Amino acid sequence: MAKLNLARRLDRLPHFEWWLWLGIFCLGLIGTLNHAPWRDEVNGWLIGRDSVNFADFWRNVRYEGHPLLWYGLLWLLNQLTPNLLAMQLFHLVLAMAAIAIFLRYSPFPRWQKLIFCLGYLPFYEYLLISRNYALGILGLFAFCALFPRRQQTYLPLAFCLAFMANSNAYALMISVCLAIALGMEWICQKPLGVNLQAPWWDRGVSVLLFTGAVALSVMVMVQPGDSTLHGGADQWILQWDWYRLGQALSRVWNGYITILVPSDRRPLDLGIFSLFSLIFLVIWSLYFSDYPLIFLFYLLGSGGILLFTYGRFLGAPRHFGSLYLVLIASYWLKFYLSPTPLLRQKFWLGMKQWSQKLVPYLFSLILVCQLIGGLVGYTRDLLLPYSASRAVADYLVNQGLQEATLVGSNDFMVSPIAAHLNRKIYYPESQALGSFVIFTAQRQEVDQQQILQQIDQQLGLKLAPPVILILNYPLGVTQPGLTITPLAEFRHSFIQEEQYYLYQINRQN
Repeated sequence: MAKLNLARRLDRLPHFEWWLWLGIFCLGLIGTLNHAPWRDEVNGWLIGRDSVNFADFWRNVRYEGHPLLWYGLLWLLNQLTPNLLAMQLFHLVLAMAAIAIFLRYSPFPRWQKLIFCLGYLPFYEYLLISRNYALGILGLFAFCALFPRRQQTYLPLAFCLAFMANSNAYALMISVCLAIALGMEWICQKPLGVNLQAPWWDRGVSVLLFTGAVALSVMVMVQPGDSTLHGGADQWILQWDWYRLGQALSRVWNGYITILVPSDRRPLDLGIFSLFSLIFLVIWSLYFSDYPLIFLFYLLGSGGILLFTYGRFLGAPRHFGSLYLVLIASYWLKFYLSPTPLLRQKFWLGMKQWSQKLVPYLFSLILVCQLIGGLVGYTRDLLLPYSASRAVADYLVNQGLQEATLVGSNDFMVSPIAAHLNRKIYYPESQALGSFVIFTAQRQEVDQQQILQQIDQQLGLKLAPPVILILNYPLGVTQPGLTITPLAEFRHSFIQEEQYYLYQINRQN
């Protein structure tokens, strides 16, 4: 009854979508200005900022394991300003464009639009954290909005799919699944009861555009042979592993629900939530089974992401949240199609009727859990800095130390400070000044004693005193001939690896 009253009130509000978008934008702007970017956000920005030329930029991007689009946009943005805030505001624009398309064109009731837009992925993960995933959701929502136009032309859809394919690996998989579904619909249009009238040249250009985009994306994502990122280009798990399977399957629950997340270290938890995940997949598959195009896309999209999760990368919420996006897109596209039942046996009819009664409640549950996750994530980011890097940069500026020689380790964890200060830092791992980090065999892990030995050797050569040592762990050793003075600790951050300890180092007289 309360939900019905809320829905009726929202339906009577004039310009509801516009006011909701404006409210989310204001909250997003506040959150963006407050958010302290972490290493995964700044590395692409630093590659665009500090690559010598475009050829050097291209070589560096190949080690990231991501498509080119986001990095190319950051490179262009760096031609205008080196200010890190520009990346965050640009990302906010992309995220708000995706939300605008969803509010304007999605067929969901207003109360569901409200809850979805304040959910974990659109309101926090893909809004405040500046990564290439906002591009993927923008392309996906544009595709869903333009889907009815496929009856006359495929070109707008092909552009959206090409855009998605070059945003991130998960959007690439989703775009390929959507393309396969569109192809099957064209082949089977008479049995499906649709009349697609796109001319041959339109279909040909669309196929070439999307195929070229996929080829470019794959070419950029395939890491060079000397890459050591996530185990290197050849680090795939091909053998059967029940424990790994449970980890992968549980990502369905994690992606849909976001709260009450099982621990990967507890086999019993994985077993229980893997079973829940399978139940989710069965329920939604039954629900979409009367819509062959949607049924095919949902199975391919969910299955492809799960295979990648098992074989390559278990990921974090921003990654397996793509399973939730597949569900949302499937639910959205279903509104444009007429049912074409394929299974007419009594047993399957009963199962489908059961799923149709259950899905509205299940979908509401998923939306509410996403809402809780979004509000918690957003509020936490306001109260607890995501990274302490901005606090370190502010401290160095306030103390007049921003021009001092900075030595930072672990390099990847310290790189956000280089972004905030708009300068390079000496990294012991590469024994050179740098900002972004490329994971190759030339980069060597170092211990604290080796760091101090490098500082001792480089003082008077590359490093000019005073030296400010920045570590993401307390210093526990000394070095003869060096005076080490603790300066400050910055331990107030959500990412524990980006809590910092500062020391001033001078030669003893």
